[in-house]
Amino acid sequence: LLTRSPLFTLCAVLSLAIGIGANTAIFTVANALLLAPTRGVMEMNRLVDIGRTTDGRGFDTVSYLTYADFRSDNPVFENLFALRLEPGAMSLGGDQGAEVAYGEQVSASYFDVLGFAASAGTFFRTGEENLSTPLRTVVLSHAYWQRRFGASPSAVGQSIVLNGAAFTIAGVAPAGFHGTTVLSPDLWLPVTAYVRGLPDETALRGRRNQSYTMTARLKPGVSIEQAQAYATTFMRRLEEQYPEAYRRKGLVVVPASRLPGIAGDFVTPFLAALMGVVGLVLLVACTNLAGLMLARATSRSREIAVRLALGASRGSIAGLLITESLVLFGAGAIAGLGVARALVALMTTALGAVPMPIMLDLALDWRVALFTAGLALTTGILTGLAPALQSTRANLVPDLKADSSAPKTQRLRHAFVTMQMAFCLVLIVMAGLFLRALGKATDVDPGFDVAAIDVATVDLRHAGYPDARMAAVAEEISARLAALPGVAAVGTAAMIPLEGSGMGLGGLRPAGATDPAAEVDTDWNIISPGYLPAIGVPILRGRNFTAADRDGAPRVAIVNEHFAGAAWPNQDPVGRVLENGDFRPGRESTIERITVVGVTRDVKYRWLGEAPRPFIYVAASQNNEPRAHFFIRRRDQAAVTLTAGVRQTLKAYDANLPLVRMQSLQSYADLGLLPQRLAGSIAGSLGGVALLLAAIGLYGVTAFAVASRSREIGIRMALGANPQRVVRLMLGMGLRLVAIGGTIGLATAIGAAHLVRGLLFGVSPLDPTAYVATAGLLGGVALIATYLPARRAASVDPLIALRTE
Repeated sequence: LLTRSPLFTLCAVLSLAIGIGANTAIFTVANALLLAPTRGVMEMNRLVDIGRTTDGRGFDTVSYLTYADFRSDNPVFENLFALRLEPGAMSLGGDQGAEVAYGEQVSASYFDVLGFAASAGTFFRTGEENLSTPLRTVVLSHAYWQRRFGASPSAVGQSIVLNGAAFTIAGVAPAGFHGTTVLSPDLWLPVTAYVRGLPDETALRGRRNQSYTMTARLKPGVSIEQAQAYATTFMRRLEEQYPEAYRRKGLVVVPASRLPGIAGDFVTPFLAALMGVVGLVLLVACTNLAGLMLARATSRSREIAVRLALGASRGSIAGLLITESLVLFGAGAIAGLGVARALVALMTTALGAVPMPIMLDLALDWRVALFTAGLALTTGILTGLAPALQSTRANLVPDLKADSSAPKTQRLRHAFVTMQMAFCLVLIVMAGLFLRALGKATDVDPGFDVAAIDVATVDLRHAGYPDARMAAVAEEISARLAALPGVAAVGTAAMIPLEGSGMGLGGLRPAGATDPAAEVDTDWNIISPGYLPAIGVPILRGRNFTAADRDGAPRVAIVNEHFAGAAWPNQDPVGRVLENGDFRPGRESTIERITVVGVTRDVKYRWLGEAPRPFIYVAASQNNEPRAHFFIRRRDQAAVTLTAGVRQTLKAYDANLPLVRMQSLQSYADLGLLPQRLAGSIAGSLGGVALLLAAIGLYGVTAFAVASRSREIGIRMALGANPQRVVRLMLGMGLRLVAIGGTIGLATAIGAAHLVRGLLFGVSPLDPTAYVATAGLLGGVALIATYLPARRAASVDPLIALRTE
């Protein structure tokens, strides 16, 4: 039966493939991030993540001592480990100079908790960890073992140099294991390794040095609720012992995730918003198909009546129509898997822009296959149900006359078109809002130059320079980079603007102020004199840093306009003095004085969407900061990046100093807009598909009305109706459906827009431009889709129309 209507079948399968494929692609990402177990880990259902809360809210890091206390004499966990979330770039020494390896610091119990065997060699174990003794063994990831060591068994037991310290390769992790989070390290090393660039014993013994999350394996029979109760009791005991460190603090126990803490709090709503968008596309496709199937069933009313007259049961008729629907949805699901593969490949390409190693296993596994099959089965039954029920209500005598123009046969088709228009308007409004937000974001002036600037990241700790030499080394390297062909200017900074992170260097207040309200909550950056000129930030008053602002000279700072207004309203801040340190009673010795020597304009610091905030720059030569981001301005904006020249310059300066990362400043700005870009591109492209489906649905119902009412139209024209009147009649029917659906969709869109307002960069959920443009677009498409069959109605020959019955 379906092959007799090849155009109907092809359109149905293609529209379903797009709707089901888009849903499958987003579910594949959600599955990889939130549902799929970590490959190779035993009994994932018994693993939990544990983080710090403040006043019962959040999921934050804890100190090493908190982890150590929690691990000892624990009645609810078999074992637990501590982990620093972000793999750090480390210097791996070699015959040809240093190279970068990403190492993740974990406690020695890490592999004991996960419960799998090494692919080669062995792991470091729980009992080997001691705060007083460095543990310098590493475990390689299987992929890094293959890439760097050629999968040689002799690599196990080999000595390597990381950040200038000798380590022994203890073993290799199993193939496919990339860590317990989405970040994919090259190797794992103990938190007690104590090498340059990583926390030392003093840092680990500080209860306020909170850099670790915890993951534990529950004892058999212990529930998460029991573990949470113990964690709460444990923190109350710690608060009694160390009130300053643990006041208002608690622990939260949640199922283990590849996105622990605030990362999951951000990604989960984002994925939910995308699932809502692609769900709307599928709803549009389903309502379109339901309308087409209803029209098809109505056109087969005489056939169905004949079947019933010959003894077919109403159940068999309903089964026939639902089976046809399921066949269409089955074919759509199979084709949708191909669409999903293509979309997943595009998203995988987008992940390449993330400036850290990430591993997402975006395989179409059994969960994805089950989701796709369940989605096709459920939507197939629901979509085929209405046409099936309508057809089983057949009245033999009227249906044998095939009076498909009766109002009762039209009403349900109109309802589906109205629903389709409502869903379509919601989707296009969302696409419009996302695209408006992306446009707003890209139009924002960050306050400095982004084009033609490359950022070369180097960690001076890798080469073993003492703290007192850090600033001088950075200046020497800057001078060499500035001499490269095509380089206009070079400056260094500890933080990269627009990458989303900030730096704090203690409390800050105007000198002489004692009121806690006078403290200025601000982000910091440590910069060289060349930084502000290199990125084009003007100094409005005062001066830039100079060579005279060195260690031993009075400390100096440059503040932005917002800082100056907050600290000294309506006063000139140049020459004013700030106090920096711990302002609690008894800590006066920590307080240092900083003189403001300049004021810059307000710019964007963490991300493009932030409101104006106080900001302070301090001189690199007075703050020995090992992180050095070299901001290199190219003379020619169109020139390619200078990666090869930078790498050669570093190698010539010090063979043990690797280039950690080289990216354009524009790429950092773009990375902050990645959620808006994904949402905008997905919603925009799928919104166009939905609009096309809605136009086809409206065209189909109008064309069917014209065909089924040809005798009525012929009578009207025979009695004197002119073609314009017939066109208005058909247009009125179609546009009335659009108006009803549009009104429903508009109300729904307003509610949906408020749910995703966190992604609407600088755009109100009630942005009039998006709504007016959407209504105009939908109205224009509806007018065209309705006008074409209406014109056909006006060309009906009354004599031919009156002979059709």
